[in-house]
Amino acid sequence: MAGPDKTDVLDADLWNAFRRGDETAFGQIAHRFYKSLFNYGVKFSKDREFVKDCLQDLFMELWYKRETLGDTEFVKFYLLKSLRRKIYKESLKQQWLTTGEELDFDGDDLGELSIEQQIIDGETHTFQIQQLTHHLTTLSKRQQEIIYLKFYENLDNESIAQVMSISRPAVANLLYRTIQELKSRF
Repeated sequence: MAGPDKTDVLDADLWNAFRRGDETAFGQIAHRFYKSLFNYGVKFSKDREFVKDCLQDLFMELWYKRETLGDTEFVKFYLLKSLRRKIYKESLKQQWLTTGEELDFDGDDLGELSIEQQIIDGETHTFQIQQLTHHLTTLSKRQQEIIYLKFYENLDNESIAQVMSISRPAVANLLYRTIQELKSRF
């Protein structure tokens, strides 16, 4: 795995300051990652207030457990994974999902984001964008989730593996198959 860039180091520094009880660092972490976490959370639940509640609960739990939290250089994927678990647990409590059922990642709007530009190398032709949007929404939920994490959240395969609780080779295989499937549809 490549070493952390300057942003990761700063994130790690903020994380360590937060773990020592620095309220300003905690606020900066929340501010820095809230939008990204919220956007990820609404992929699992259309109920925006539910996602906001889960985020608030997550940040409260982090604050209260700060002294027992481990060190991490990769704060973003730590928070993504924590939010994913939080939404799942809260959904079970509210009986929105039955026990043992996987989270239902909703990637219906994946085609509306910048991924089109990355996949079709800058092509802006309207028909091609509409086709890509259609093909993204026909992918399985896991495929949509991996595309979101890779291209929208810019996570590496190791981080994706931890967020999705699958092995790194499984990430590489799923990502490869997904991209090949999209290419074959074009």
